[in-house]
Amino acid sequence: MGELASGVRIRPIGAADLDAAAALQERSIMAFGAPVYGAAKATAWARLGFEFRHALLGAGGFWVAEREDRIVGVGGWSPDGLEPDLAWIRYLFVDPQAARQGIGRRLVEQAESSAQAAARPRLHVWASLNAVGFYRALGYQLKRRARWPVQAGIELDYRLMAKRIHDA
Repeated sequence: MGELASGVRIRPIGAADLDAAAALQERSIMAFGAPVYGAAKATAWARLGFEFRHALLGAGGFWVAEREDRIVGVGGWSPDGLEPDLAWIRYLFVDPQAARQGIGRRLVEQAESSAQAAARPRLHVWASLNAVGFYRALGYQLKRRARWPVQAGIELDYRLMAKRIHDA
């Protein structure tokens, strides 16, 4: 892994950040997802960022990582609707120009800490194939394989991964 990101500040996401966060998600998907899934599938996936960007202001917690007033990462968690001790890591993306600098790790650690403080020590994430190694390095275990229909006729292979946070 590269050096930890210097000059990066993590802060809660705001409504004014949503379009920039969706654009960052699109850049990240096209840079890291297209080589794995192909351009057509990655393009369909990337469109969802703009469609669902307002969900980042919902329950749970979402943050942006910024450097010099530019968003270089986004991510957070949402509560599970059925299991009160479960949180879902969601919308974790890093700008391709800021990749491998510890930004994704810091965003996941922020989400994990916040979920644990909300009495949700069990974490799940639907990991894209290009992100499985990243989550494995953070202690997530593979639970099962799945397919996600991103639009009619286009499905992406994903992996459900899980982790339990233990009190220090």
